[in-house]
Amino acid sequence: MKGLWRACLVLMAAVCIWPGGMCPAEASPQVIEATGVYIMGDNDSPKIARDAARQEAMRAAVEKAGVYVESYSRTKNMQLTEDDVKIILGAVLKVIKEDSVPELSGKTWKYTVNLTAEVDTDNIDFKAMLAKKDEIEKLQQERDALKKQNEELLQQYQKANGLEKRKLGTRLETNYDYGKIFDRSMGNIQRSEYTKAIDELTTLIEDRQVTGNPRAYAYYLRGRAYYGLNRPHDALEDFSAANATKHDNATYPIWRCHQYEGLIYYDEGRYDDAVRELEIAWNYSDKQDQALANDLRTARLAAERAKNPPPQQPAEQGSGSSSGRIDWTKILTDIIIHSMDKG
Repeated sequence: MKGLWRACLVLMAAVCIWPGGMCPAEASPQVIEATGVYIMGDNDSPKIARDAARQEAMRAAVEKAGVYVESYSRTKNMQLTEDDVKIILGAVLKVIKEDSVPELSGKTWKYTVNLTAEVDTDNIDFKAMLAKKDEIEKLQQERDALKKQNEELLQQYQKANGLEKRKLGTRLETNYDYGKIFDRSMGNIQRSEYTKAIDELTTLIEDRQVTGNPRAYAYYLRGRAYYGLNRPHDALEDFSAANATKHDNATYPIWRCHQYEGLIYYDEGRYDDAVRELEIAWNYSDKQDQALANDLRTARLAAERAKNPPPQQPAEQGSGSSSGRIDWTKILTDIIIHSMDKG
């Protein structure tokens, strides 16, 4: 069928808040419903169609939830920037139900995915979340980058034919499968629900069929969760396992293991090790991460000070003993001798 080699992606923009008419301050959690549709072309994979429709439904849910978070913050007299809303939104939006429906429309198959999500503001401390803004933002950037990568891969898949299409389809299906788990885990870490993230990632790691990039990234994310729980040695074990697992950093930013290893070493006073790991992370990065640049600069200064400590300042004369305490015996003796001289 002509024209069906290229799939057409349709977003059902009719996203509603349920129950209708309820303003943000009236109830929490707030329930959001969203729908996404993918129209299939010849030789399109039903699984890819379903997951692509889900991704569109998620985009619609995120947009509507962003409006809600912004409105809710105003009722609490919180002045949030657009970036603040985006960062908070990634943590508070949870999918609680989804279903997919295949349907033959004329001669064309389409998949419709209906999502029910919630924004639970009652159990979220916005101020505490913003206090660790940098950490949450890094995770959100990773989540957004993975979604963008899938969108670009889907576009390539739609245009491809034959063997190339099958290869791209296999890669896209794999990305979608693991992407759901990783996205949920990152959301749990952003909400400081570290144990939930660890449990889900451990299940994935224990599956020996999971290899390569996904396995390495699962180790990395679990290490991030241990880092959040202030369990640095467990985190280091996972970061080491991630680095030892065959990967290429093309799909997932596994190189960030080195960044967190550097932060842990710095906290332990191992400044040379911190510099080494942070430099590796910096060289892998796009060299635009200001927080990473600052961490590397701080570690270098600490390492330099450890090698060349500043000379000790001599104690001021007359200030007392070398311990810094006032020598009252010497002071009284000097007073008595001075009095006798006058006599």
